[in-house]
Amino acid sequence: MSTSHEDQKREEISEQIDPFFKGGPIYRRPIFKIGVIWAIFTIIGILIALLLPQHIMPTNQSHEFSDVMNTVVLFSILAAPVAAVVWAIAAYSLVAWRKRMPDYNEPPPDGAPLRGNTVAISAWLGISVFLVIVLLVWGMTVLGSQNQAQANTIRVNVTGQQWLWNFSYPGTGVSSNVLELPENTTVIFQVTSQDVTHGFWPVELGTQIDANPGFITYIQATPDKLGRFDVRCSQLCGLYHSYMYTHGEVVTPSQFKSWLRSQGASSSSVNGFTSINKTFAEGKN
Repeated sequence: MSTSHEDQKREEISEQIDPFFKGGPIYRRPIFKIGVIWAIFTIIGILIALLLPQHIMPTNQSHEFSDVMNTVVLFSILAAPVAAVVWAIAAYSLVAWRKRMPDYNEPPPDGAPLRGNTVAISAWLGISVFLVIVLLVWGMTVLGSQNQAQANTIRVNVTGQQWLWNFSYPGTGVSSNVLELPENTTVIFQVTSQDVTHGFWPVELGTQIDANPGFITYIQATPDKLGRFDVRCSQLCGLYHSYMYTHGEVVTPSQFKSWLRSQGASSSSVNGFTSINKTFAEGKN
C-alpha cells in the first residue's frame, strides 16, 4: 500500500517538474528562461559585491579592515547566486505564471512537494555544505593570521565610562581621551569599563570588542595609513550613548614618540615602550 502511495507521489512530482525540462525547444522551457534570468541576476549581484563595499564602507586604515573588506566581498559573491535563484524564480513567476481573477474564480491548487526529488535535495544539500566549508576555512584562516605575534607591537589600555573613552600607554604615564597610534605597528588593546558594558569600536581600524566592567578583553589592529579615525561606542550604554564619541590619529613612529614626550613621558620610557610591549605580545600568544 505504501509503495503504491509513493509511486503516486512520484508521478505527481514528475507531472509538475517534467514540463520544466522536457517538451519543445529548449529556449521555450521554463527552466531555461529561469536559468537565463538567474545568470543575469548573478552577474549583477557579483558586480555589486565587487564595486559597492568600497563606496559604503568606512575608510580602510588597517590590515584588519582589509580582512573585513575582503570577507564582505567574498560572502557577497558567494551569496549572489543563491539569492539570484530566489529572485529569478520570483521574477519569472510574476510574469509567466500570473493568474487573473476573471479567468480563475479561485487560486490554482498547490503543486506537489519537492521533498521526493532526490536530485533537487542532493544539489541543495551539496551546495550548502560547500558554502559552509568555504566560509569556515576562510574565517579560520583570517582569524589565525590576526592572532599571530608581531615583532613591532605596542599595548594600549582602553577604559570606557559613561560617556567617554580613556586611553593609557603603560610605562609612560601618558593618558589621553584621544587615541594616538603609530603607523605599521601592531596595537594590542586591553579593554575594560568602569561602570556598564560599552563597545570599543575604532571604526576605520576594522575592529570591535565589548568593554565589560571588572574584566579585560583583548583585541588588536595594525594601522597602515596615516590620518584620523573615529572611535565610537557600539553598545547602548545609557542616556548619552550617542555622544560617547572621540577620534584617534595614525601618525609616523617618530611623530608618535614626539607626541608621548609632549604629554609628559620621559625619553627613557618612550624608547623602552616598544621593546617592553613586544615581550608582552609574544607572551600573550
